[in-house]
Amino acid sequence: MYRSTRINLLILLLFSCIFITNANALVEPTPEFYVNDYANILSPETEKYIVEKSKELYRTDGTQIVVVTVPNLEGQSIEEYSLNLARYFGIGSKEKNNGLLLLLALEERESRVEVGTGLEGILPDGKTGRFQDQYMIPYFKDNDFDMGIRNGYNAFFNEIVKLNNLDLELTKLKGDEFFSGVESINIEHFLIDLLIGCTFGLVARFSDFFRKKISKIYIICGLILGLVLFYLKSFYFLFVIFNMVGFAIGRFSYFAPNIVFQLLNPNTYDFSGSSSSHSSSSSHSSHSSSSSHSSGGGGRFSGGGSSRKF
Repeated sequence: MYRSTRINLLILLLFSCIFITNANALVEPTPEFYVNDYANILSPETEKYIVEKSKELYRTDGTQIVVVTVPNLEGQSIEEYSLNLARYFGIGSKEKNNGLLLLLALEERESRVEVGTGLEGILPDGKTGRFQDQYMIPYFKDNDFDMGIRNGYNAFFNEIVKLNNLDLELTKLKGDEFFSGVESINIEHFLIDLLIGCTFGLVARFSDFFRKKISKIYIICGLILGLVLFYLKSFYFLFVIFNMVGFAIGRFSYFAPNIVFQLLNPNTYDFSGSSSSHSSSSSHSSHSSSSSHSSGGGGRFSGGGSSRKF
């Protein structure tokens, strides 16, 4: 009996030591809470910007976004470190669990976004990874950590505001333009693609091969290919899109004479049809509190999020 008691005490002591060690390895929240730049890579302007935006978001919805940069992870994995840190800070409210931690480890050159359980519906792992790839990692690779953090922060801020229908102003993102990541467009390249693409489309439209149902397959496959090429940041998506434009022009010109004749002679043909309209309404709601928060509210985290190396 005494032996089992001693073993239980030793196990308890061991786990206590592990917990204390992990707790000591974590950084403490700064008085600003929303920005904790222990790696000293953020400008005062960016720190002030994030604090003000985060306070505004908290006053409106109770959601908290916290940015932490550390020199290193103290031998832990970034997943372990960020989860422990998010729970230690208590980011987000205890009721809604709506906290988000944006962590950067300088020596390991890793970043991670840790999402509270209340935000996992609008910020699933795939989206947090994609946002890092698009808005943060390109800057991190150039060692422009200040812009990478700020741009990534704006991306998550905007997504929370939009999907929670909050009455807050969105911020313009770098890398969010339609032609983001695509080669620079010049007028010569544009006109050549337009000419060749439309020519191919017109020839395809008037050829015997594309006069039946195969034409619909051609359009669908072309549009899918154009989207895939755009996603892969290939400039040739323009050629495919223009090809479809040329095909559409050819298709319209094939029926245009009959359509014009019918419009000029309405008594000759029987026009019938119906139209319906649908109206939808959306409601926007926002909640406000009287004061901003400078500490965590006990939000819970379950390990949702994504990590990236750069």
